[in-house]
Amino acid sequence: MNSITEEIQQLQIRLIELEKQKKEAEINYKKKSINHNFTVMNELLSGKTQRDPNLKYDTPFKLQCINQSEIILYLEAIYNVLHLLDDRLKELEK
Repeated sequence: MNSITEEIQQLQIRLIELEKQKKEAEINYKKKSINHNFTVMNELLSGKTQRDPNLKYDTPFKLQCINQSEIILYLEAIYNVLHLLDDRLKELEK
C-alpha cells in the first residue's frame, strides 16, 4: 500500500510540474507570437468602433468603457509587439 500511495504522490507532483510548464509555454507563446498580439490589438480597435460608432480615431478613446484588466491586456500586447519588432531590428542591424 505504501508504494502505491508514494507513486500516486509522485504522479501528482509530476502533474503539477507539467501544468506549470504548460502555463509557462502559453505565456511565452503570447509574448513571442506577433500574430497573437496583433489579434489582441485588432480586438481593441474593433471593440472601439463597436462601443461607439460615432467615435472617430482622432478623438480621445473613452477609457471608461473598458475595465482595468482589459487595458492591461491591450498594453501587454502592444509592449510585446514592440519588443518583438525591436529584437528583429537588432538582428537586421548585425
